[in-house]
Amino acid sequence: MRRLILKPRLTRERGATTSPGRTAPLNAAAIPGCGDTVSSVGDRETRIPPHITAARKGRPGGLLRTRNFGLLWAGESVSGLGSAITTVAVPFVAITVLHASTGTVALLTAASWLPWFLIGLPAGTWVDRWPRRRILVSANLVSAAVLTAVPVAAWTGVLTVPMLLAAVLIAGTSSMFFTLAFNAYLPHLLAPDDRMEGNARLQASASAAEIAGPGLGGLLTEVAGAVGGLLIDASTFIFSAACLLRLRTTPEPRAAAGERPGILRQLSEGLGYFKYGEFMLPMLIVAAMINLGMLGVFSLRIVFLVRAEGIAPGTVGGLISLASLGGLLGAVLASRAVARFGSARTYVVVNVVTAPFMLLLPASGPGWRLALFTVGSFVVMLGATMSGIVTATFRVNYIPAHLLGRVTAVSRFVISGTVPLGAATAGVLATAFGIGAAMWVLAAFFAVTPLLLLASSMRSMRDFPALPSQPPVSSNDDRLR
Repeated sequence: MRRLILKPRLTRERGATTSPGRTAPLNAAAIPGCGDTVSSVGDRETRIPPHITAARKGRPGGLLRTRNFGLLWAGESVSGLGSAITTVAVPFVAITVLHASTGTVALLTAASWLPWFLIGLPAGTWVDRWPRRRILVSANLVSAAVLTAVPVAAWTGVLTVPMLLAAVLIAGTSSMFFTLAFNAYLPHLLAPDDRMEGNARLQASASAAEIAGPGLGGLLTEVAGAVGGLLIDASTFIFSAACLLRLRTTPEPRAAAGERPGILRQLSEGLGYFKYGEFMLPMLIVAAMINLGMLGVFSLRIVFLVRAEGIAPGTVGGLISLASLGGLLGAVLASRAVARFGSARTYVVVNVVTAPFMLLLPASGPGWRLALFTVGSFVVMLGATMSGIVTATFRVNYIPAHLLGRVTAVSRFVISGTVPLGAATAGVLATAFGIGAAMWVLAAFFAVTPLLLLASSMRSMRDFPALPSQPPVSSNDDRLR
């Protein structure tokens, strides 16, 4: 899914985001003209809209052969490549064009996440009220405009650090709305039984983009300057918007205007899902803590390699690309691991076992020690991808479709709210004690945090439950028009 401009594509979201089903994506009985296919989810039977079932009949090759998911996947895959280029291009713009300090580079990461902290909670309720495909298209077009403006400003000699920070903040805001709407819109396209495959295919293409994107971004920086990569990313946003406009679906269900509760009531419903069950709240807390460490390390890694260790930009991009092969392997292994070992067991083991490999990043350096950076990043990305696929599948099945926007917003508000703190902490530590010392502190924090999962009931679970033990009471807005 479309990520924030400086966010590592596979950030581990261990909060309320993972497992088997409460409802199908839509209540077809509430939508005139919906088909007659019935799926049993949890203890309910839910009708599936015809734009899902008709696309699946008689089509070999899985979801990629269906029109709607094929278009969605193509748009996300291409835009994911552009974003992977931008992940390294923006820091290089700050370093090579603006000669920014280490603290400023870390601040760019914080700015891209700041919208989640400022308006993430109400944004989730807005997404649940507005047409989600319209949000997706609008967010893509805003991001395209912003990423085009930065190179133009650089070529005319007017680009400044505040302008770059503003661009990252605007792009981060559009990315936030895109992420919330995408997570809520995906169940509208996929039947419950297809969601694991859909998430795995989206994650696989994201991992492939992470392999090619950073290397291409580093190469573009050496050949054509850092701002060239931003133009490529802008064009991929436009392509993604065009793919979304070509989807053929039934109208999205929405609550009637008179039946919508107030924003505070909607936020309360989103928070309600973290009160019930023995694992949702621990997952959310661990996710917030580990993202603080992960984004702190990742906000410094390019500065660490380029300035502290003297590695060329092209080599840095290549190292990040090689490390991203771990994400591709994780996408391949996730479904198999869940089928063999169970969703909860896979989630816990993967997080606990892979996190300590982050300690290899600050141990890296010139020569043979560059292999430590690659191996550490490879294993961390493998774990993040597997964890992400499990959690994303859990969320869209466990949470009713009409609540997905606000529940996702609560999760992202808590988790993403720690990212500016992590980036700011990285900048402060690097300024006070040096980049290497800051990397060691943040990597150690990341490595030990998943051990908290062993203190929860998840240590003895095979699979996550299909329903909360005490489902929150929903307001009138589950009566869809």
